[in-house]
Amino acid sequence: MSTDNLRITFAAADLQKISAALDALEAALAPVLITLTGKEVQRLPKASDASLPFIQQALDLAEQQPQFAPGYIDIAGLRLDLEAWQQLQSIGRRLQPLATNLASTNVKLGSEAYVTALAFYNSVQQAHKQGISGAQDAHTTLKARFEQSRAKAAKPAAPKA
Repeated sequence: MSTDNLRITFAAADLQKISAALDALEAALAPVLITLTGKEVQRLPKASDASLPFIQQALDLAEQQPQFAPGYIDIAGLRLDLEAWQQLQSIGRRLQPLATNLASTNVKLGSEAYVTALAFYNSVQQAHKQGISGAQDAHTTLKARFEQSRAKAAKPAAPKA
């Protein structure tokens, strides 16, 4: 991991291009994407790349020997589901590294900003302790963040019903 500070700036035109690309992606995917709750996801059997040969073989055999398929199975629907799943898997594979790198960059930038802000706060604390003019107001403003954190940590957990 690089210990160098990141220095990133975005031109307004670049942000507009990124936003337009995301808008286009969302618009293209919106008609087909659904949202499941965590419980719904847990309840569903999960397919993976390891499942693909089985699914493909079952589909091939179902198309070749439809007499073995129960009446409630939609063989054509199975083919559509498999093709769409493979297409979305491909899209997801392209998006995953981008999302991972976006998250990593975001964590690094946030960390850098927080560490720098803490360094400033420590300097303000020292100035306040030394009675330097103007430090009191800055100290009062900045220390509120830590007082809120301490108050939350000290608050006893509510009993479970």
